[in-house]
Amino acid sequence: MWKERYLKHPKLRSLGLIKDYYLLKNYLLSLKIHKDNFYVADSHKSIKKLIDKLPWNLQLKIVNIDFHHDYYHYYRGGDYYNCGNWLIRVIDERPGTKVKWIRRDDSQINSLEGEFPFEHTTEIKTIFNEKFDYIFVCRSPEWSPPHLSSKFEDLVRTIYKDKTA
Repeated sequence: MWKERYLKHPKLRSLGLIKDYYLLKNYLLSLKIHKDNFYVADSHKSIKKLIDKLPWNLQLKIVNIDFHHDYYHYYRGGDYYNCGNWLIRVIDERPGTKVKWIRRDDSQINSLEGEFPFEHTTEIKTIFNEKFDYIFVCRSPEWSPPHLSSKFEDLVRTIYKDKTA
C-alpha cells in the first residue's frame, strides 16, 4: 500500500514530525503509571480489549489524540469495531463516557450527527491537566508512513522507559 503511495506522491517521503510529537514524548516520560497500564496496538479497534477489562460501572474519560475523531458509523459484516468507529461503539455501549479529542487544525470535525458532540481542541498541552490510569497508543499503519515507523517505536520505548514498578 505505501509503496504505491510513495510512487504516486514522492513528497510523502519528506514528511516529518509535528512539534506536538516531542511535547507528547516528554509528557509520557513524566508519567507515573505502571507499565502494565500501557497498551500498544496497530489498530484502534484493539482498545476494546482494554475497555472490556474495566468494570461496567466505571466512569470512563477517553482522551483521543488523533487526526480523525473515530466517531464514524461505518462498518462491514463482522467488522463491528474498526479504526474509524471504535469511539462511537464505546459510547453506544457505555453512554456515560466522557470524551476529549485532541485534533489537528485540518481534522474533519463533522459526523453524521453534525459537529463532533464532545470536547475537542487542537492544543495537545491540555493533556497536561489530565490524569491517566491507562495509556493506549496505536500505530495505524494505513495512516502512518513507514519512514516514520522508527519514531513510533521510539515513542513506545519512551513509554516503557523506567516503568518497571
